[in-house]
Amino acid sequence: MGVSLNQIPRAQKRDIAKKIKENLEARAANGPPEPALDIYIGECNDIGDALDAHVTGNVLAHAERAARLAQLEAADDEVDRWYRHIESYMSVEARRRVSPNLLGALAAHQAAFPNGLAHIDDPIADENRICREALLVLRAPEHAATLSAIDLPAVWLDRWEAAILESDALLAEVEKARTDKRAHVGAGRDAETEWVELMVRLRQYVASRAKRSDLARMQEGKALLAPLLDAMGKLRTEAAARATRKANGKQETPAGETSG
Repeated sequence: MGVSLNQIPRAQKRDIAKKIKENLEARAANGPPEPALDIYIGECNDIGDALDAHVTGNVLAHAERAARLAQLEAADDEVDRWYRHIESYMSVEARRRVSPNLLGALAAHQAAFPNGLAHIDDPIADENRICREALLVLRAPEHAATLSAIDLPAVWLDRWEAAILESDALLAEVEKARTDKRAHVGAGRDAETEWVELMVRLRQYVASRAKRSDLARMQEGKALLAPLLDAMGKLRTEAAARATRKANGKQETPAGETSG
């Protein structure tokens, strides 16, 4: 049953490289010197560290993004809160039947919220942009007297601004975490390619060390590569089991059988 080195998960590739490095170090310590084999100690160490950095980095970037997304959800809810409060307040003032500030409130509401609350469920970046524009309108000098006359709490505008700024900052952090995760995924793939190439070279060298009649040398080679050979053996076993289940499934449904 054919299997590929590429099927081994990244974290397991890392562990295999580290375990083989330990096996090679133990052999080198007991001798005799074998420079052509011992050079793989450093290569296994380097590729193990590279894979570890990207496995760990990917996990951390994912966790960082998940945490920031939760914070962003809360910040967006705060933006929505003040969006609703302020738009609704202005809408009430703009619909009064008798008020000396009716026209001013109507003009301010139309200028700041031409679409009412239509943007409340827009993507966060788009909603924040709409909210910033509305905030600028409400703080414009031409509306200052109206907002004061209708008793719109000035602190509401300050809190809305703070919520928008917090949301923008968290959105930027989420995007950075997403970019970091992509970087680790890409770099990790490169490291996995290097790992496969290293394992192929190492297996070829170990196989070339022993004649078929040199059973002790052959056993030593298998022991050195045991972490890799065990992983490949497990993949073959799993692939064979899947093939068996698939074959049994076909046998349970005879060809040409139809329901009447």
